[in-house]
Amino acid sequence: MVTDLQLLARRNPTLSAENSAFPIWGNRAGAIVTKSLSQALIAAGYGFHVTVGDGTTPIVGGGNGTILDITEPELVISVPSGAAIMPVSIRVSCEMPADTDADVQEILIALQRAAAITSAGTGTAETPMNLRSDNSRSTVCTIYSATTADHTYTGAITTPVHHLELARKQEVTNIVTSGITHGLLELIYEPKTPPVLVGPATLFVHFGGTAAMSGFIEASWVEMPEALNALFGGS
Repeated sequence: MVTDLQLLARRNPTLSAENSAFPIWGNRAGAIVTKSLSQALIAAGYGFHVTVGDGTTPIVGGGNGTILDITEPELVISVPSGAAIMPVSIRVSCEMPADTDADVQEILIALQRAAAITSAGTGTAETPMNLRSDNSRSTVCTIYSATTADHTYTGAITTPVHHLELARKQEVTNIVTSGITHGLLELIYEPKTPPVLVGPATLFVHFGGTAAMSGFIEASWVEMPEALNALFGGS
């Protein structure tokens, strides 16, 4: 006896108890959904994007100073308790200044465990866009760019801890004559195995150097409120 394979047509991912039978996920055309988890979450309206810098106007790095300052990130994504996020893509493009010999310019992406922003310092509050253009769902995270005065994190700390450095790029100037402009310093972080930041947690993007450096950031991530965090293996 031949039995037709049955799919459950639905737009959004759903949850199942451990070790339970679960229908195959299909779309309304009858095809099996085989997209990645990140793409499925974006399609369901749980993907977000933020841009730091506007048009042709970048922000100044180093906490609006020079060298990279971990207390004043160029971008910080604060994940609250009861939520989780996975970074999908972070692109940092910096305009290299006219350096002298042995100057260092760098970009760093890192995360902090068990601590989120509890009191904002001085920075630009960002409103991310949903990566599904027809979805009005808002992020559960708090996002600041161009920080110039310290934020306060869980536990009343103002100096965050980089528990994991996810990506870094550094360039050291080695020239004979000072004043040479190098052009562009760029870092693209699109992990095949992204970390899961379970709140409270924070994701940081920094850039700076011996000489002041300006740049742009484009960051995308997927997130889950508490009701759906089992999709990340949570409870």
